Amino acid sequence: MILMVISVFLGVIIILLTTMLVNWYSLVSKYDSLRNVPGPKPWPIIGNANEVGKTTVDLLQSFERLHQIYGTFFKLWLGPRLHLMIAKPEYLEALLTSNVHLAKSDGYDLFKPWLGDGLLVSVGKKWKCRRKMITPTFHFKILEEFITIFNKHFDLLIDILAKEVDKNPEKSIEISEFVNLASLDAICETAFGTPLNAQLKGNPDYVKAVSIILEIITLRFFSGWLRNPLIFRFSSLYPRYKKNMKILHDFTNKVILERKEACRIRKNNTRSPAEDGIRRKAALLDMLLEATSDGEELSNEDIREEVDTFMFEGHDTSATATCFVLYAISQNPDIQSKVYQELTEIIGDDSRTEITISKINDLKYLDIVVKEALRIYAPVPLIERRLEDDWIVDGITIPKDTNITIFLYGMNRLPEVFPDPEKFDPERFLPEKQSQRHTYSFIPFSAGPRNCIGQKYALYELKTCVIKFLLKFEIREDRTFQPAIGMCSVLKSRNGIKLKMRPRHGQ
Repeated sequence: MILMVISVFLGVIIILLTTMLVNWYSLVSKYDSLRNVPGPKPWPIIGNANEVGKTTVDLLQSFERLHQIYGTFFKLWLGPRLHLMIAKPEYLEALLTSNVHLAKSDGYDLFKPWLGDGLLVSVGKKWKCRRKMITPTFHFKILEEFITIFNKHFDLLIDILAKEVDKNPEKSIEISEFVNLASLDAICETAFGTPLNAQLKGNPDYVKAVSIILEIITLRFFSGWLRNPLIFRFSSLYPRYKKNMKILHDFTNKVILERKEACRIRKNNTRSPAEDGIRRKAALLDMLLEATSDGEELSNEDIREEVDTFMFEGHDTSATATCFVLYAISQNPDIQSKVYQELTEIIGDDSRTEITISKINDLKYLDIVVKEALRIYAPVPLIERRLEDDWIVDGITIPKDTNITIFLYGMNRLPEVFPDPEKFDPERFLPEKQSQRHTYSFIPFSAGPRNCIGQKYALYELKTCVIKFLLKFEIREDRTFQPAIGMCSVLKSRNGIKLKMRPRHGQ
């Protein structure tokens, strides 16, 4: 009996392995047109999964290493999935401006349990409809109103940090937790009309859950095995995944229910919409709720998809980018002095001064400093597309359904595009120097029809926070601290970002 069970088990294993091998060589045959494209030699079934490491820090270092070895156009097998890695501006222009290749890769399906078919991952008619529907919520006039909210929450952030500095002036402070909560307050009040007061009450569960889920999604994204739902369910990651996914959904469901109640109360109020400040400021969520009542077939699930998407992209990505910009400035005191001089000339030296869009737009030096920081610390290290038709590049036919991985982090460090790429040099982004480079050599918010819809929102939020910081503090690098930078859907430092802060004279 035991021998029979063993024989059956071995038979099943042999059948599975044989099937996997047949599928593997079938895939290799499908991509025969790419045989001359460089890349590491893959192993059957697992591909190059052994090349990319097992942590988010390893992933980023592995991609950098492969990029340096194989250049701006190479292939990489992650299990049975081929990824064509591109970091060449000329190729990206053709791909990203296309109205054909608009679909995200199947790797983005890993976001669907969290974000559903929201704007980040939806395709086809649904994506076009949602994009058209949501675009007006980022109109210039609405952004002007949002700046007032940014001022309020970042003033509070600076007050909280000032107290931390007073406790121990020489101690370095891990700022990412503080900036995350301030950004969470900002997105909740601007987009959803819900004053969360996370900085005062704290909301570490949501912030931590976002980081955990992003890390798990990233590890699955580049794993040869964990992409499989059954294998993932029996992995050690699954219990943490399930627990933290519930935290995320419970949070956004609460936001939606509270806003629905506020809308119900508002409808019973005799004041006009123009008098209702909260209504005007809650452009996104109110628009989604009104679309539901107007018969646009947006269910509660549809609304949650977009709310979850904007909570992720409008909070975590912005906060991370802000922390890296501050870190880059702290590493370059001469540049910080120039930024501060510009701030005092245009805004004054009071950190509580109301920042406006017009003042931000006048800060030309700050703008190129932010661009250079986003070049070195790309907030989104890579993005992916799935070809919806064959694509011919330099005479090479890339088959339909191929996953194209755009390695923005690597492209930002191309020495032929950005000489001495590790040097922090904001003057690279002076207009006369930008005009000498390819338009697609620096695209921190992607480009083309599927560019980031909220990029202006993100930049105004980031710059408001940086301005408040630099008017209040002289920030300094802690030379004993080294960030553990990894690729976690967005660029992340696993040990946070630490700065030393000294209050400026009179602040």
